[in-house]
Amino acid sequence: MPLEIRPIRADDAACLSDAWVRSSPESRHRRMNGTLAHLRPAELRYLTQVDHHDHEALVAIDRDTDRLIGVMRYIRTPSRPDEAELAALVVDDWQRRGVATALLAALCVHARGDGIERFRAIVSPENTPALASLRRLGARATSHDGELHFLLPIESTLSAAMS
Repeated sequence: MPLEIRPIRADDAACLSDAWVRSSPESRHRRMNGTLAHLRPAELRYLTQVDHHDHEALVAIDRDTDRLIGVMRYIRTPSRPDEAELAALVVDDWQRRGVATALLAALCVHARGDGIERFRAIVSPENTPALASLRRLGARATSHDGELHFLLPIESTLSAAMS
């Protein structure tokens, strides 16, 4: 798979916007619980201008086309500095090809270096692809207000993603 995985940069805003537009309305809804056809400038700034410590984001770039095909991020939980919320988007034509797994493995390494011990993933019960992926990693869900919450310890998640 011809992928480059690297930290997101502020100048990735146009590439992220392009990836968003190339994603189906269903994928966009799963990612941000909405169906916006385009990300607004303020959202693009927030998603690309990260501090790489409390808010980290890695992108997957298709080396053949130089297009952004996926992004995965964590945002540290202020009240629990050893925990961070996890979020991901992989454009539809690259789903089920290992992009999210590669991003997750790389993100675990960054998180471990930043003192994060576990990720929390909050997933809608209708998001069956994410649910299947999280369960393959060995994560167990608890239900809160109609959403499923998964805790993913960094070390076991990294091991599962690498196997």
